[in-house]
Amino acid sequence: MAVLLVIKWLVITASLLAVPFGIWWAIDRSRRRAPVLAIAPPMPAPPVPIRPARPPAPRRPAATGRPAEPPTTPIPVPRAAAAAPVLDADREVVVTREEDHQDVLAGLHRPGAAPRPVTVELWSSTVTRGKYRGDYAVEVRIDGRRVGELTAAMSARYRHLVDVIGPVRCRGVVTHGARGFQVDLKLPEVV
Repeated sequence: MAVLLVIKWLVITASLLAVPFGIWWAIDRSRRRAPVLAIAPPMPAPPVPIRPARPPAPRRPAATGRPAEPPTTPIPVPRAAAAAPVLDADREVVVTREEDHQDVLAGLHRPGAAPRPVTVELWSSTVTRGKYRGDYAVEVRIDGRRVGELTAAMSARYRHLVDVIGPVRCRGVVTHGARGFQVDLKLPEVV
C-alpha cells in the first residue's frame, strides 16, 4: 500500500512540475535562436544596354530541299545578384594591416576631416603575414579593394557568417590619426 502511495505521489509531482518546466523550456529556447541579420533592401540592378535587334535575314530554302532553320533567339543577360546583407552594428571591431593599404584609404578620406562612414565587405581569405601567416582570416574590402583583415581571434569569431552567408557587408568608419588611415567596423555580437 505504501509503495502505491509513493508512486501516486511521484506521478502527481511530475505532472505538476512538467507544466512550468515546459513553459520555461519554450521561453528559453526562443531566446537562443541564431542572430537575425538585418538585410538591407536590394540595390536596383544597373541598366542593361539593349542593342537594337537586327532585322532577320531573308530565309532561303536550303539546297537539300528542307526549310531553313529559324534564327536563334538572343540569350537574356542575367541581372546583377542581390546585394549582400548588411550586418547589425552591435560592437566595434578593429581592422589590422591597414598600413599596407594606405593608398586605397587615402582615396576615401583626407587627414583632418571628420570620420567617414563606409559600407565594408567581409570576404574569406588568409592571414598575409605574422605569426598566423597562411591561416584563415576575414578580409576587409571597400568598393572591392582590400583595406585590411580582421585579427585571428575576430576572424575565428565571424568566420561562420562569411562562410555560411558568403561575402557580407557591414558598417564601418575610416579615420586618420597618428598611425595613418584606419578602419573600424561595426559588427553584430556573436557567441
